[in-house]
Amino acid sequence: MYHALALLVLCASTALAQSSKTFLIFQAHHDDHTWDWGFGGFAAKLAEEGWTGYFVRTTNDEKDSGKGWGQGDQINLKEARDAIAILGMKDVISLNWRNDHMDSIPLTDLRAQYILLIRKFRPEIVMTYNPWGHYDRNPDHRKVGRAAGEALWLSGYANVHPEHADLGLQPYRVPQVYYGHRDDYGLGHTTNFALKLTESQLKKKTLAWWAHKNVRGEPPTQPPPLVPNSETDRLYQRGEWDHLPGLKTVLP
Repeated sequence: MYHALALLVLCASTALAQSSKTFLIFQAHHDDHTWDWGFGGFAAKLAEEGWTGYFVRTTNDEKDSGKGWGQGDQINLKEARDAIAILGMKDVISLNWRNDHMDSIPLTDLRAQYILLIRKFRPEIVMTYNPWGHYDRNPDHRKVGRAAGEALWLSGYANVHPEHADLGLQPYRVPQVYYGHRDDYGLGHTTNFALKLTESQLKKKTLAWWAHKNVRGEPPTQPPPLVPNSETDRLYQRGEWDHLPGLKTVLP
């Protein structure tokens, strides 16, 4: 049986079959890629098809734990690595900005880091939050979405951070960009793309979700086949649809 992953997409012209087969996921927190509005199923599908994926964990997740800031950060980083390994991705890149404190940092600093990573890895696909999504109460999500959206545009201009040339990094425009956004806070986001997921890929997303034990606890002895929380149940139990509100690909 197949499950479809519904995404918001602006379709680019480059064919996946002719791609660099590298993808990046820019998100704020250690577990964002596996939650209801994350990209875990898509990442598992790409990894099974031979793609190399990197998860960019933008904050240090210091407040997402009951074990104190320092210890919580290290546990969450380890569990993020465990989760992406389940999905078949290669590595976690932690930028270590302070969790829930990103409004205090210059947008241009975060944007510059994303531009450097885009030019370094030259991915065919980037996944991140919708920069134009509405009503997201999480300040880190809003900050990452805007910075990533701007970076995806500016990374293609040689006069933006020309110092990168000293590192051998050249301007690069990502052919396909997928924007995700939660839809339970309000309007402002509409999907326009559907991706088929197999049972295997959906299972990997579920196991990756449970890998974040520091915030989700121990899984049941027999984890259900779908991510077990009320929001996900509401989304997943729509026939064959594994619903992910929001992705877009940005034209070159």
